[in-house]
Amino acid sequence: MRLVVIDLIPALLSWEGRDRSGPPAVAPDAVAALDRLYSRFRIAGVVDAASVTPGIELRDHLARGEILDYFDMVGTTAEFGPELSPRVLRRILRALGGPDERTLLVTGRRHLAAGFSRSRVPVVYTAFEEFAAVPDAVESRLGGRVNP
Repeated sequence: MRLVVIDLIPALLSWEGRDRSGPPAVAPDAVAALDRLYSRFRIAGVVDAASVTPGIELRDHLARGEILDYFDMVGTTAEFGPELSPRVLRRILRALGGPDERTLLVTGRRHLAAGFSRSRVPVVYTAFEEFAAVPDAVESRLGGRVNP
């Protein structure tokens, strides 16, 4: 199993300012980027349990952005731990049938990227506006022959 876990907010979804009453913006070229990832990897989307966006609402936002179908799993860290961390990621992997050394985190939070790197978990940092570059970065980190 090769799994790409996307820390959805703010890597893929973003609200203008602090007002979350409306739907979030979806990263530019997200459909094309996710389509490239989907052809070679399983994809999970996650947000911290403390997020003001519950899992069901999160799935609704992804469906409106026409990207929900790319995800094998979407939810919050609530059943695995309070916030995304290497330990929580391992718990998510077990729930998905892992673990596997071919797992990578995509995040838009620098401190999270640094923490995962220190724990030797492959990570790709991306800004919301640069999400289109994620597939190439994932390929370079998890490159090699892929067996479906």
